[in-house]
Amino acid sequence: MQTNRKLLDVDELPRLFPEGVARAAELVSLGFSGHAIQSRCGPRGPWQRLQPDVVLLSDAPPNRLQRLRAALRVADPEAVVTGREAMWLNGIQLPPMGAVHVVVPSGHRTRSDGSVTIERTLRMPDPLWRKGFPTAPLARATVDACRRTPTAGEIRVLVLEAVHRGGVALAELHEELALGPSRGTTLLRRVLAEIDRGVRSAGARIATELIDRAGLPQPRWTARLSTRHDVHLAIVDAWWDNVAFAWDADIHRPWAPRTGLPALTRAARLTAAGIVAIHTDPIRIRLDTAAVAEELRGAYRLAAARPRPEVVMS
Repeated sequence: MQTNRKLLDVDELPRLFPEGVARAAELVSLGFSGHAIQSRCGPRGPWQRLQPDVVLLSDAPPNRLQRLRAALRVADPEAVVTGREAMWLNGIQLPPMGAVHVVVPSGHRTRSDGSVTIERTLRMPDPLWRKGFPTAPLARATVDACRRTPTAGEIRVLVLEAVHRGGVALAELHEELALGPSRGTTLLRRVLAEIDRGVRSAGARIATELIDRAGLPQPRWTARLSTRHDVHLAIVDAWWDNVAFAWDADIHRPWAPRTGLPALTRAARLTAAGIVAIHTDPIRIRLDTAAVAEELRGAYRLAAARPRPEVVMS
């Protein structure tokens, strides 16, 4: 050990490794023998083993970051932290629970024990760096956490924390579900469906109140429109049949508002049929209520001022 002290100050050794966590092979490369490492990891310290080949250069109980570092030390170099620990790294205050979950590229080695679960995936997340760790984005981390959570109640807590505290849109969670593996997602799909129903119900109530505020008659909700030759045009959220005025506010799909080319194509198709149609982002309904009410009044007046087109509601 005296020879090693001439090469480096052992007391300063933890500064060489993030969180003071080193692989045994790295310590050997610095001049420590296997016997010396084993001796220093004995009952009296001053080190301890977190994994058979991973050493914590301290005899204090490992903290959360040190456990995370140990998990990455035994995983693939391309590993990314996901699940509950990635949610925590992304700012969601969750207590540690179970093994650290990391994902590695498909074809790489896997491992699962009480401290780390290494899962292979064909769809590696583009990692964010949080507290010095490669971390899955919050939506991916949430879905991965929910896949390994046993009860619907716990899953609901994770989802609501990600949405309300983490700013994750429901659309992002739906997208992750669509792109990822279906294994372990039954409860999550059920919880999201319940949340979706609640959001739709709240959205419909707000839209109804907005129409009252605008001074318009209540429309027919969820109306299927077609030409007189039975050519399907669209299913719209609200429809005033007497003046052929359509309003879409994504009431039934608030997690996936219509945007881009599909929305433009849909609007063009309705306009070509002679329908006065407007689309309102659900966020504007809540944040810019007065302006949206005025837009509805103006569109209704415009529709009433021209001959009604030959459009059929069903």
